[in-house]
Amino acid sequence: MTRARRPNWHGPALLLLALALQAPGAQAGLLAAGEAGRFTFTPQGRFADRPLTVHYYKPKHAGAGAALLFSLHGAERNGAQARDIWMRAADRHGAIVVAPELDYPRFSADAYQLGGMQSRDPSDWTFQLIEQLFDAIRREEGLQTSRYLMFGHSAGAQFVHRFVLALDHTRVSTAVAANAGAYMVPAWPAAPSAPRYPWALDERLFDRHKLEAVFGRRLVVLLGEEDTDAGDDALPRSREAMALGQHRFERGRNFYAAAQAQARALGLRFNWRIATVPGVGHNAAKMGKAAEAVLFAD
Repeated sequence: MTRARRPNWHGPALLLLALALQAPGAQAGLLAAGEAGRFTFTPQGRFADRPLTVHYYKPKHAGAGAALLFSLHGAERNGAQARDIWMRAADRHGAIVVAPELDYPRFSADAYQLGGMQSRDPSDWTFQLIEQLFDAIRREEGLQTSRYLMFGHSAGAQFVHRFVLALDHTRVSTAVAANAGAYMVPAWPAAPSAPRYPWALDERLFDRHKLEAVFGRRLVVLLGEEDTDAGDDALPRSREAMALGQHRFERGRNFYAAAQAQARALGLRFNWRIATVPGVGHNAAKMGKAAEAVLFAD
């Protein structure tokens, strides 16, 4: 690896402080093409004191028309691994893969898996990091796309599905939440004992109009049919998580069914999908391979 070079990336508050270019002689200020790389991204606002390491891969033939895919890591917080599982697909589709690393302990489980939604103030939600990072990369790479793709596995799927639920305005075109261990159910608590926000809706943040936009988005709940180990040490076991089922496969199906029922009850268009992958358990690489056809279908 060559020594990190300071980029010629200009933007509000110098959002990108350093770009680690992997290829000698690569043009300063742009992502190095053809090799895996990383750079440091400094957000604005609430998280300005927490610069992120962002792992990326840009194929040599990726031009201004390239698609941009965000890959969200699991609880192991390994952004390089989240990038690597998409490199071959990126070459096939001429897409840029970006995997921000929300490292622990700077980003707790509440800040990552829950997206910071334990707070009802959207300025505290870590979802904003994706939108800021998209703006910076699109501007500096000169990308023509106005939308991006998202994939998250396990803890990353918890982040992704809450991202789709939470934001009033987002530019994600298709999001895949694969093998999440816990979910925020898009329904208001029906009884005092039912799971409450941030595991269910808060009427102060979610009304019928908000859910109309949420259910109109393209979210795919992707489940490995063999992800059925109820004894998995990494499986969330909170009361709220257990309310949806004994293992990830059951929880994902029940989450989707609850969302579909809510949309039907409110008379809203439902644009979500569910898909299962035979013979696959809790495996990010294999789930990513299955998600490729979904994300690059157009």
